[in-house]
Amino acid sequence: MSCTDEHYTLPTRNFVGGSSEEFQFNLYHDVENQEPCNIFGGEANFSIVSFINRLGTPIVSKKMEVHMNDEGTYYNVIRVCLDPSDTVELFGKFIYQITLKDIEGNIDIPHQGIINIYNNIDKLFTKRE
Repeated sequence: MSCTDEHYTLPTRNFVGGSSEEFQFNLYHDVENQEPCNIFGGEANFSIVSFINRLGTPIVSKKMEVHMNDEGTYYNVIRVCLDPSDTVELFGKFIYQITLKDIEGNIDIPHQGIINIYNNIDKLFTKRE
């Protein structure tokens, strides 16, 4: 397994642990020609794993919302919101992955991305309700 970041093709994200973060992606069969991928009736999941322990169990795993695009023609927009509690204790380099499941149960994983989470210096304030 290569230690380079070459196969992490999804956008890199940087934030402080415990911030509210939204990830949104538009899905395409052909990115270059902007040919939308319709996942109507399907599901999407967002997972985070440690960069050092890539073979480990996901630290965060959340179902993503599937939305229609702005034109109202395809269900190709997926979104997930990370709550402060999802990342407040995390810091370091992580890998995120989107997993798609169509209505027939077929799975597609459109690559992975890197998340750099910076240490939250006021975790107690972040955890207060």
